[in-house]
Amino acid sequence: MTTQAVKLKLRQTQLLNQKQQQSLRVLHMSSQELAEEVESWLEDNPLLERAETGDADSGQPEIHYSAAVPITRKISSGEESDLWATVADEADFRRLLHEQVCEHPLDREEAARVHLLIDYLDDQGYLKESLEEIVEHSPLEWMLDEADLAAALQQLQRFDPPGTGARDLAESLLLQLARREPCETVFCAVKLVQGYLNDVGKITLAPQVRKQHPQYSTATIEAAQALVSSLNPFPAYGYAAAGHTEYIEPDVWIRPDEETGEWKTGAYRQAWPQVRLNREYCELLGECGGSAPELKQKLAEAKTLLLSLEQRKSTVLRLADIILEKQADFFQFGAIGLVPMTIKDTAQELGLAESTVSRAVNQKYLACPQGVFPLRYFFSQAAVYADEEDEQGVSAGAVKAVMESLFASENKAKPLSDQAIADRLALQGMTLARRTVAKYREEMNFPPAHQRKRKQP
Repeated sequence: MTTQAVKLKLRQTQLLNQKQQQSLRVLHMSSQELAEEVESWLEDNPLLERAETGDADSGQPEIHYSAAVPITRKISSGEESDLWATVADEADFRRLLHEQVCEHPLDREEAARVHLLIDYLDDQGYLKESLEEIVEHSPLEWMLDEADLAAALQQLQRFDPPGTGARDLAESLLLQLARREPCETVFCAVKLVQGYLNDVGKITLAPQVRKQHPQYSTATIEAAQALVSSLNPFPAYGYAAAGHTEYIEPDVWIRPDEETGEWKTGAYRQAWPQVRLNREYCELLGECGGSAPELKQKLAEAKTLLLSLEQRKSTVLRLADIILEKQADFFQFGAIGLVPMTIKDTAQELGLAESTVSRAVNQKYLACPQGVFPLRYFFSQAAVYADEEDEQGVSAGAVKAVMESLFASENKAKPLSDQAIADRLALQGMTLARRTVAKYREEMNFPPAHQRKRKQP
């Protein structure tokens, strides 16, 4: 005889009406995706039309002024066009990954977590954010945990190109080797990546490896060295140059007023589709009264779409304002002035849901005198605290900026080791482990000290 058990599970969910869902969907879009979406609106809804240039209701967004910050440098028109070189084309690589999700046996929740991780990949195809940080930055209503994200990451690492979703270079190379036919050379290559990665390029590596692994011949070790050297260190390379970068346009800008020195924020007109209600059709609808229910429905839809556009603009501009307020030192001193800034804290300050802020920073770009940056660039947790009384901490971006200055000024004949860099950082109140320094160095694409060494003439 079988028994049936009834289990009750209490779960809090948030139900969104159609208008809210439409607004959030529009907020999540990039400017390119929004432009394509608006085109479909114009084709489908006769009550919408494109606003003509110069119309009073389609002008530039209001400029917002913040506290005065000294002007660091000006950008000429020629320099401004060169800034696009600083923006990586993230669309093609990520689109390729998003399209692969449906090719794997994932349920709806697993697929959603994989989609989330794809959006966190950097322009090289690495997942630099820890799973703990992703959970911290994600809205509470998503109810994420590290175990589920770890399982989703394992799924993502099976996607093409091989090595995608790795946390560092070694893991990326191991993921690529796992796709190879098992053989002695591959097994040896795995050993090289695990224990001799920094020395793979050395001609004298074989004797060193044979002492620890005598089962491998010199010929096998050299073949393994060649195999590791042939692997792709950056999974996203080859996809970023798909030809769309020049079409990516920033959504908002931050720049100083040349006369007052006050910094101000604004939106680029071309990034915000200019649409409005068609007055003739609206007047016709008024004359028809209740005899045109289809037009009434189209009018309601048109108003909902226009409202979602306005809310998107307002939210992104508010984000630009708070970025200017919190990251004022960045706009004066560059990356060394970055401070920790989380989506959670920003959402609380703006009075918005974390999911709303997360959508707002997705594929949105900000132009400033330092270059063009994704909005997500300005959000990070503290990498290190200067002392016990330091409540804010120092961001990873600021640490990397100091490291970059150390690399630039080091003696090329005797470059700084990771431990030496850690010691220099400690003198400036940034106490980091050597492994953390090595991790940041790899993220900045700087090779280890022995590879940076140059012989004096």
